[in-house]
Order: sequence, then structure tokens, then C-alpha cells
Amino acid sequence: MSDIHYSKLRFLIADDFSNFRATVNAMLAKLGVYQVDMASNGADVLEKCQRKPYDVILCDYDLGPGKNGQQVLEELRFKGLISRRSLFVLVSADAAKDVVMAAYDCEPDDYLMKPINARMLEQRVSRLLRQRHVLSGVYTALDADDRRRAMSILIDLSITDNRHARVAQKMLGEIFIAEGELAKAEKLYTKVLEVRPVDWARLGLARVKHLKGELDVAGNWLEKIVQENPLYLPAYDVLASNWEQMGHNQQVQATVQRSVAISPKSILRQKRLAQVAERNGDFGTSLQALRSTVRLGELSCHACPEDGFQFARIAAASVEKRLHPPESLVREVVEVMSSTRERFTLSREQLTRAELLTARMLAHSGQTEQARSLMEVTEAQLRRGDEVSLDVNLERVQALQALGEHAQAEALLHNLLQRYAYDQSALEKLDTLLAEPVSETNRALIATVNREGIDLYNQARFDEAIECFEKVRRIFPRHVGVHLNIVQSLIGKLRAGHKDEQTIGTTERALATIGSLIESDHSQYARFQRLQDMATASMVR
Repeated sequence: MSDIHYSKLRFLIADDFSNFRATVNAMLAKLGVYQVDMASNGADVLEKCQRKPYDVILCDYDLGPGKNGQQVLEELRFKGLISRRSLFVLVSADAAKDVVMAAYDCEPDDYLMKPINARMLEQRVSRLLRQRHVLSGVYTALDADDRRRAMSILIDLSITDNRHARVAQKMLGEIFIAEGELAKAEKLYTKVLEVRPVDWARLGLARVKHLKGELDVAGNWLEKIVQENPLYLPAYDVLASNWEQMGHNQQVQATVQRSVAISPKSILRQKRLAQVAERNGDFGTSLQALRSTVRLGELSCHACPEDGFQFARIAAASVEKRLHPPESLVREVVEVMSSTRERFTLSREQLTRAELLTARMLAHSGQTEQARSLMEVTEAQLRRGDEVSLDVNLERVQALQALGEHAQAEALLHNLLQRYAYDQSALEKLDTLLAEPVSETNRALIATVNREGIDLYNQARFDEAIECFEKVRRIFPRHVGVHLNIVQSLIGKLRAGHKDEQTIGTTERALATIGSLIESDHSQYARFQRLQDMATASMVR
């Protein structure tokens, strides 16, 4: 493309300062651009992009009140308001790390730091437009869902000796992986790395190893990438998935936390951290990530009612586990539930869940009368409505437990177990409220972990045995057998001579936890008594 016909291109300049918009407009006019629209805020950008397509959008990161440039780009993509041919360039005067990383994380076509001049603008925009022209055939093929045609064009482009070859190679590798052509992707990335050790090719090769099941190799390569380039966020995402496939949930959380520390303004990263931390029983981290999720969601297209529900659930669970005092969270939960009702059009079921979560939290904060009143109204509505879903019933059980209505909660739980006796996915949800799981999947999980833990215990590898049992305890905190196995491993450690204050304290807390879970008629009560005696004798120095 020897000449760019700027007069035929449509530009959109978005900035909350009219002086900057006028300055950029003047720069574009000198290039021959005359089809220019202006936007002063995020809502204005979205409205204009709904009306017509733009070739280039120059958008400031800070657009004043409302959505910022990152959130605008996310919503344009989420709603399909820009195509592959639309170029989105973020502009920012803020060099703060979290802003810069948030901008890079949403992957605009380019990122410019203010102040910008005419020469810089022309160089960046002309490069992007030439690249778009070269790849136009690829975009047409992808729009038609013809990946074979796209691959054919990219193969030709990737072997040329020009500046667009690298972009073509990167796109080709992505399509090879999407099509399951792992051998071709591996060959492509290897050839690229023979010339230059670029991160995207190193990551692509690690992804291939991951998809081929070579998880240890992939993990080692990914760790090396993030060590050498700790700001390269895509590598953390693949590394977390790699740890997840290996079943190492603590490493998954650590990896996601590292990525969140780099890009804390990413709502999707905060959501993933909240989910992983909850799965690991780390309610403090989960709660903080959900707090960030709710805050970021005020202006994000990725926000949903479930964010607020999950925040309320984890807040209540944190209070029940005595990780946080109820007074510090009740007002926050009430506010989040209120804003969730205001911001989203909730279904009848979602409204019911919001009321039950609020009642549960009010009960924990000592506002019993208000909680009971809310429960009575909700129960009356449920009796008049259609069949109640499992999710609502799970919230009912926990709200009743918070109010001290244990007999009613147990009766409801018993009915649910009978109703869903042959529904394994439903039983897996119910498992979280039971002392011992009933679903086939979770029973098999506990059996497997117990075998592994007992084997480690028999080898006197007590710390590893404890860590193994802890994996299950985090998921099923009321499972007495798992708690007893942890105590037995701690006793083994004490008897091996590790009678330090930390081990003794951990053992005492573990025994106290079991004491709060077990009754004298429990099938494992005798074992609990034996372990209490053994622990007392073993703690003597």
C-alpha cells in the first residue's frame, strides 16, 4: 500500500478535553482526513459506534466521569460494535503502572502516551493502516468463518521478508492452535524462535506443550517466561490453566494473584481470583477480590448480578468461619444487594436470593428480628410461586441455619437430598452443606485424596500428608474424617520430635474444630477421643 487515502477514512476522536480533540483533529486534517467525529465521554463513543463504523478510533484512557477507555473498548467488543478492521488506539497521560497495565491488558491495536505530536500520530496510524490493508484478505476469510483460506493467506504472508511477516506468523499460530493443528503450530513457533526469542512465540510453544499434555514442560517454560518478563500477562493465564490441569489449586491461586497484582483494574482477573480462592477455602482473598469485582463492575460490561450474590455469600461464610466480625460486613452486604437490585433487572428467583442473602447476613449481625421478618415475607412469596430452584433452596437452608432454625434447615436439606437423589450435579452442590459428600464425584475425590494422604503418612512424610488432607478440608470443611486424618498426621509429626509452638497450636485448634463438629453418637467419636489422648501425650516436651 504505497499511498493511504486518508480522505476516505472515518476517524473518531474521544477525549474529555475539547482542546485535545481540536489539536488531534488539526493533525489529522494535515494528513487529508476530513471525516472526523468527536466524543467527550465513554457513553458518547458507544452511541456513535452504534450508528456507524469507524476505521480508526483514537480514545483517551481517562474520559472523565463514566467509563474509561479500557471499559469502552471492552464493551465495544462485547457488543460487537467494532470489527476486525476497526483500529482502536488508546491514548493516556497517566503513566501509573496500574493504568498502563490495564490498557495493555485489554489489547488495543496501539497505545500512545501523551503528549503526542503530528509525526508520532502519522507514524503509528499509517503503520496500523498498512498492516490492516495487508491483512484485509485474512479478515474477509475469518468473517466468512473460512479458517482454511485465512491460513493459506497467512502462510504466504509469513514467509515474506517484510515488517508484516511477524504479525502474520502470530495470527497463523493462533489459528493453528484453534484448529488443533498442534504439530504445525509447534513447527511455526520453533522457526520463529530460531531467529529471535520473542515472548509471543515462546508462549505459543508453551501452549502447544500444554495442549499436548506435556504439563511439566509447559509449566517450566511458562515460569521462565514470567521470570524474564514479569509484566507479560498472557503467560500468567496459560500458567494458571496449566497448574489447574495438574490439580495444584494453590499454585493456580498464586499465579492468578500475581496477574491481579500486575493488572488490578481487570474485572475478569478479579473474578477468576475470587473463584479460585473460594475453591481453596481462602475466603479472605476471595472476599477482597469480589469487593474489587463489584467496584469495577459499576462501569463494566462484564458485571452481572452473580457478582453481588457471590460477594454476599462469601461475606456470610467468612462470618460463619469467624474470619471477619459481622459488624464489619453487614452494612456492605446490604448495600451491595441493594445496588444489585437497582442496577440489574432481576428475575423473581434472583430477587428471592438477594432477600435470603440479606436475611442471612442480618441474622449473623444480631439483627434477628429484621432477619426473621424478611424470611417470613420471602417464605410466603415462595409458597405462592412456582417450584423453587435448587439455588434458592440452598440459600434458604443457610439463612435458616443463620437464624438458628436448625431443625427446619435439616428437614429442608433432607427433602432436597431425596428430590435430587439421582442428579449428580445437584448433589455436588448439596455436598457443600453436608458433613460428608453424597455425590459420586466428591466421594471419589475424598477417597483418592485419603489414599494419597494415608500413603504419605505411612512414609512419615507428615507435612505432605497434612497438605494433601487440607485440599479436601477446604472444600468440605465439615467432613469429620478428613479433620481426624489431619490430626493423626499432626500427632505423627509431634511424635517425630517436631514439638514446636506452631505444631502444638495447630493440633489444639484442629481438635477444637472437630469438637465443634462431632456429637457423642457420631460413628467416629471413639476415634476422636483416642486421638485427643494421643495428642495430649505427644505434646509433652
